[in-house]
Amino acid sequence: MTEADGRPRLVVAFGPRARETYWTAPARETLGLADVTEVELPGVDPGTERERLDAALVDADGLLLSGWYDAGVGYLSRQRLAGAPRLRFIGTQASDRHQQFLDLDAIGDAGITVVDTSRIMSPWVAEYELALTLAALRRLPQEHELVGRGGWLNFRDAPDEVDRLAGRRVGLASFGAIHAHFARLIEPFETSWQAFDPFVPAERIAAAGGVKVDSLVEMASRSEVFCVATPPNETTIGLVDRSVIEAIPAGAVFVLVSRMIVVDQEALLERLERGELRAGIDVFEPEPPPADHPLRRLPNVVHPPHRAGGTLPAHRAVFRETCAEAARFFAGEPVHHPLRMDLARLIDRDAVLPD
Repeated sequence: MTEADGRPRLVVAFGPRARETYWTAPARETLGLADVTEVELPGVDPGTERERLDAALVDADGLLLSGWYDAGVGYLSRQRLAGAPRLRFIGTQASDRHQQFLDLDAIGDAGITVVDTSRIMSPWVAEYELALTLAALRRLPQEHELVGRGGWLNFRDAPDEVDRLAGRRVGLASFGAIHAHFARLIEPFETSWQAFDPFVPAERIAAAGGVKVDSLVEMASRSEVFCVATPPNETTIGLVDRSVIEAIPAGAVFVLVSRMIVVDQEALLERLERGELRAGIDVFEPEPPPADHPLRRLPNVVHPPHRAGGTLPAHRAVFRETCAEAARFFAGEPVHHPLRMDLARLIDRDAVLPD
């Protein structure tokens, strides 16, 4: 705490362009009872930026990182953390990359509380996933484009295929925060849904109205709509492999809102190019994909530019919750989004994951 008035001293670190994006009036007001020091890390000289941050942390009680990743922060090693003896709180929105910039063992030994508010974005992603599902089922973008070109389509000339979500068999690859929201959104459609997630107990999935399964291939074989919101880590890269994709019934809809690195993109492309599946795909490998990439041109694919959670309101809400977590912590209240160390350790520090 500061000697003058007992307020916690917080350092807010801003990466390139982050200050104007995240440092809104609601975020500042949330930290109104703290002594806030702003540190700009423009991504130009990593050594100088780390020295600037370390100097600010010498007498800091908390560190808040703005933005999705740790631009300019560098690796907060045991040695660097030792230079911040008062540090008790770190607020992040890093989702699946904490081990790449935090020494988790040193954090634990020092008793520092780390929060990850990235899941605040989950409702945005879940709603977008539902929109992609409905758009793919009804081929909305394609028919919108057809009318815009001056064309028209009679229902007798449209494909004879599943075109409603109501009553469908849905498979969810993972049951984290995104699919927990998604399950609530599809409840009025009276679907029959299953979920594959080794990290979530069957009771939690059952309480949400679904059934946990142990075989991703078997779930895929029963799915008329197959949704992937699986985060990338060392246990999930390539999880939705060729055997899973080939098990999905012809005419089904494939929806992806997490990362393409968890999917065998080549196997998916083969089925899409044969016209056997429809898809709503928000993420690509690489990003952006080349101008002539098949996923840009296939008539049975809805292909937005990685926008499920990519809105200013969503990102600002995530950082505002980081500020709210800091306010709770220093008021002696429980935090709502403590970092799950078991999941954070799944990502090796040197792992290369897509942004």
